[in-house]
Amino acid sequence: MKSTSRQWLYAIIMTGSVIFTPLVGILGPFNNGNPEGQTAAELFLPADYAFIIWSVIYLGFIALGIWQGLPAQANNERARRAAPWLSASAVGNVFWILFAGSPATVPWTVPTLIFMEVTAWIAYLRLKVGSPELPTRERWLHVPLQVYVGWLSVATIANSASALNALGWGGWGLSPVTWTLIMLVVGTFVAWQVGRWVGHDNVYRGVFVWAFVAIFVAQQAYPAVAWTSLTAAGIVLAMILGTLPRIRGRLGIGNLAAD
Repeated sequence: MKSTSRQWLYAIIMTGSVIFTPLVGILGPFNNGNPEGQTAAELFLPADYAFIIWSVIYLGFIALGIWQGLPAQANNERARRAAPWLSASAVGNVFWILFAGSPATVPWTVPTLIFMEVTAWIAYLRLKVGSPELPTRERWLHVPLQVYVGWLSVATIANSASALNALGWGGWGLSPVTWTLIMLVVGTFVAWQVGRWVGHDNVYRGVFVWAFVAIFVAQQAYPAVAWTSLTAAGIVLAMILGTLPRIRGRLGIGNLAAD
C-alpha cells in the first residue's frame, strides 16, 4: 500500500472511532450501579462534568489522524510508526463501548481497556512525546494523547472495580469505602511513577488532578472518600509544581510536556 493511502486509512479509522463513540459519558455504565453508592466502583465515580475530557481526546484523535495523513507527513517516521497503534487504540475504544453496554460483558471491558492503554502508550513513545526537539505545533498535537493515556490510567482502576463487582466479588471483607481509599492511593502512586517514567509528563499527571477533584465533588456523602480524593489531588498537584523549575530551565515556559 502506498504511503499516502496508508496514511489516510489510519486517518479514517481514527476519525471513524469518534463517530461511533459518544463525546461525553463514555464511562456511563458506572452510573448504572447502586444509587446509594455502595460499591467501590461507584464511590470512585467522579462528577459528571469530568467526562467532558473525552471531547478533548476525541478532537485530538481527529487532529492526529488528519495530521499524519497529510502529504507533508509522508516521510515523518514518528507519525508513520505511531499511526497503526493509535488506530488500534481507537478501535479498542469502540469495543469498550460494546462491552460496557451489558452487565454480562462488563468484565471484558478490563482487558479491552488494557489493550487501549498499551497501544496508546506505544504510540506515545513512538511519537516521542515530550521531546524538546519536536516542533511546537507537533507538541500541541500530542496534548490530547497525553490526556488520553492519563484518563485511561484512571479508567482502568475504576473499570477493574466495576468488573469485579459484576463478577460478584465480595471485597475480601473490606468495605467499599476502604477499597475506594486503596484505589485513590493506587491512582496517586501511578501518577507519580508512570509520570516519572515518561519524564514527568505533567499533562498526564494533570488528568489525575482533574479526576480526583471531580471525585471530591461527587462523593460529598462519603467524607472519607471525598477528602482523601482532594488530598490525592493536592499530592499530584505538588508533583507537578515541583517539576516546574526544571521544566522552565531545560525547555522554556512554552513546553507542553515535562522534560
